[in-house]
Amino acid sequence: MRGPTRPEDTVAVRHRLRRGLGLGGTVLLVACLGSCTDASAPAVLPREGPPASWSLSIASGPQNSVSSVGQVVVLAYESLVVAVSRSGGKELWRRPVPEDYSFSIASGLVVIQETNEGPLEVVDPATGSTRWRSAKPARFVVTQDAVYSHCDRDESKYLKGCSITSRDVRNGRERWNIHSQTFDVNDKFIGARAPYAPITGPYVAAGIGERDRPWAALDVRSGRPLRGRAQLERGWYNLAVGRTLIATDHDPRLGDQRCTVSIVAVNADTGSKKWSGSVFSGRSKAGECQKTLVPRAAGMILIGAGSRIAASTDGGTPQVFDLATGRTVWEGTAPGVPVDGDRRTLLVRRYADEGGLTLLDFASGRVRWSAPDPGLSGQSASWKSSVTSRLVAVSGAAGDRPHVLVYRVSDGQRLGRFPGWLAGLGEDWVAVIHSATGPTSTLDFMRL
Repeated sequence: MRGPTRPEDTVAVRHRLRRGLGLGGTVLLVACLGSCTDASAPAVLPREGPPASWSLSIASGPQNSVSSVGQVVVLAYESLVVAVSRSGGKELWRRPVPEDYSFSIASGLVVIQETNEGPLEVVDPATGSTRWRSAKPARFVVTQDAVYSHCDRDESKYLKGCSITSRDVRNGRERWNIHSQTFDVNDKFIGARAPYAPITGPYVAAGIGERDRPWAALDVRSGRPLRGRAQLERGWYNLAVGRTLIATDHDPRLGDQRCTVSIVAVNADTGSKKWSGSVFSGRSKAGECQKTLVPRAAGMILIGAGSRIAASTDGGTPQVFDLATGRTVWEGTAPGVPVDGDRRTLLVRRYADEGGLTLLDFASGRVRWSAPDPGLSGQSASWKSSVTSRLVAVSGAAGDRPHVLVYRVSDGQRLGRFPGWLAGLGEDWVAVIHSATGPTSTLDFMRL
């Protein structure tokens, strides 16, 4: 097994500001089955790492995924959610679900929404019993402690107005309800990785004002809005960072070749502009802008915690940027593109889709370790990545041979190479799906 190179051989950083960080989470990843192949087909790479603690035969499908809630492992299929014991893979319960559903884990519970704006059900992961259910169609946003519901987005209802309701995710008890004339509650959060619901700050962005200036910051405890209203029409992400409303636009202006991501910050107390500036998205090896600040295969919208996010500089090096102040916290001096991370670490690759890996300390930019190019293309449909406090995993296809590489966060030691597709990663486990034959595949659960 290969270990890391020395930090002094890789990325150095220039420090600017040092501030505290918020919280991140673990990961659920989607396993791609069937056609996740590249053109060439190299020899099969040998398996490395511990044997499976347990294995299951499961239905093949492009949406299979694995996550954990305490001592329960939850398997989400296209039309079925199954819970098994973490210790031995024994089935605890199963629940049919519609083809179009969303799935979240919040406060140790499983939250299933049957359609984009349909009923929502909160399920006990140990027993499969329903804790509470909201049968009224609505748009739901799930966080670690609350479920926000909003009337549907029927434009004809604009003049009549709507309302936003916050309920305790554990029991469905209504916390507050306020009037709203627009159609949105923010569902973009820093450092949240699906299906683990985000931990919010003291405020959440929501549309409650008139059509020309609808956005405000709501106190998550009381629903009381701050006084400022804003029109956040940047086209990509709108969110609340403390008492600041943020809007991002990831489409560079005509003639801009720098992969610019424009950001506008509005004072949530007054509605006046607070600052505006830019960060940059990474590039593929071919030079194309990826536009998003984190590959979608990571299951995240923005890498980071609190008010800080990971991005690239216009020179193609990684940086951490503070949305509260509009300033860079630190930036690297060696080329690299952020591809994954959490509140503790930032995983950087030489290009957005190829190259060696470097793990940086998120707070300071200090290099923890580097590893050689895993030989897995980020353009592959089977490319996935994950970072937890103890493990880093990447997967992809080399030719038509998909495999998963797992590294230790503390020192970069490679702990395993497993044939198949990455289905999920925890603090001390990895789940891999392989041997797809017709309607079934094999799921291996390894403890590391």
